[in-house]
Amino acid sequence: MKPTLAAALLLAACAAPPPPPPAPAPPAPPPVSAESLVDREGDSVETAVSVPADAPDGGVEFENRWMFARYGRFKRDGGGTGVAEGRRYNVVKIELPDGSRKTVYFDITELWGR
Repeated sequence: MKPTLAAALLLAACAAPPPPPPAPAPPAPPPVSAESLVDREGDSVETAVSVPADAPDGGVEFENRWMFARYGRFKRDGGGTGVAEGRRYNVVKIELPDGSRKTVYFDITELWGR
């Protein structure tokens, strides 16, 4: 008796090697502290916000818009300019509606050189 095509396929399928085992899962990433996830942009000269060289009005409008987008309503409460490591910075002290105070650093090097 001659085997049928279906029987031949069944025999061939049984003779095939088993599939390789699945690759192991990649290791879980190391835990990250909540503190390291906090956005520190503008908190220091190292994270200062760059003011574009073509910012109008000496960059004041750019700074105000950035602070409003970041903190909402605020009141300027002082500040000044300074130089650190060859870069020029505008330091702005603000007060928020809840009474908290922030100091925001803007890198004005390119704007200043204009």
